[in-house]
Amino acid sequence: MTVEDVGEELGVDESEAGRVIAGLLDLRLLHQDPDGGLLAALAPDSAQLRLLGPLVREISVMQEQVDRIRADLGSLLPVYRDEAGSAAGQIEVVHDLDVVLTLIGEFSARAETEVLTSQPGGGRPVEQLEDALTFAQELLGRGVLMRTLYQHTAQFNQGTVAYVEHVSGLGGEVRTTAHGFTRMLVFDRRVAVLALKEHPQGAVVVRNDNVVDTLVDAFERTWNGARPFPLLYSKRQIVHVSSEVKEAIMHLLVAGESDKKIAARVGLSLRTCQRHIADLMQELGARNRLHAGYLLHEQLAEGETDGFK
Repeated sequence: MTVEDVGEELGVDESEAGRVIAGLLDLRLLHQDPDGGLLAALAPDSAQLRLLGPLVREISVMQEQVDRIRADLGSLLPVYRDEAGSAAGQIEVVHDLDVVLTLIGEFSARAETEVLTSQPGGGRPVEQLEDALTFAQELLGRGVLMRTLYQHTAQFNQGTVAYVEHVSGLGGEVRTTAHGFTRMLVFDRRVAVLALKEHPQGAVVVRNDNVVDTLVDAFERTWNGARPFPLLYSKRQIVHVSSEVKEAIMHLLVAGESDKKIAARVGLSLRTCQRHIADLMQELGARNRLHAGYLLHEQLAEGETDGFK
């Protein structure tokens, strides 16, 4: 048959007939004579072999490469485990973000019982939350328990609220607290990944049992004093959260911490934290930070902080 024959048979113009024929040629269901332009139908099984043959060969070559790489790297595993089990390998400092993410992916894939995660601050960027959701879905989908700690201020980050709604629906648990804590992930209480101080792209990987146990204990203490992440807001709940944040600020002021450190500890921006501190100083009638710290110390010692809530 010819292109004209196809158009006449289907009742379409030559342009539409050409589009249909091009699709069938791509699927190898038609063969076109290069000389006369005549078209011939081919059997579907023959078309399948012609179409998929190159892909099958390519997949076969890639599978061979995968098997070879797996065997090569697998032969190094005993050496790596021996090193990781040694004193030198139990605490590892990693500066490269790609390596950190690869390690987290590896630990996540091997997790069997529980993953603990603590995320200080007022919420994470959207792109991080998208990755975190994929991470949580994979774990919870395999029946791995997951508990996450945030600070109270994360309750007012819309992206974080949406993330918590998804994770809670999958069975994850999320709580918040006014106080600061370490950014970390703990897998099966065997290995922990901690934020590397002053190096946001890096991490510290801890495999030492005693250190991991201490980190888990700190997490549990904070978890037990934290409250479930609220997905429905009320005026009472907002007032309570604000009260706890202000109380945390007061304690840090008494301890003599800087504005920057206080902001980081309670999960506020520096400007918002300084506004809270200014309000507290005005309520106290303090002349300066030192005077405010002294007055707050007196108030806290006497249990008279209700006026600042």
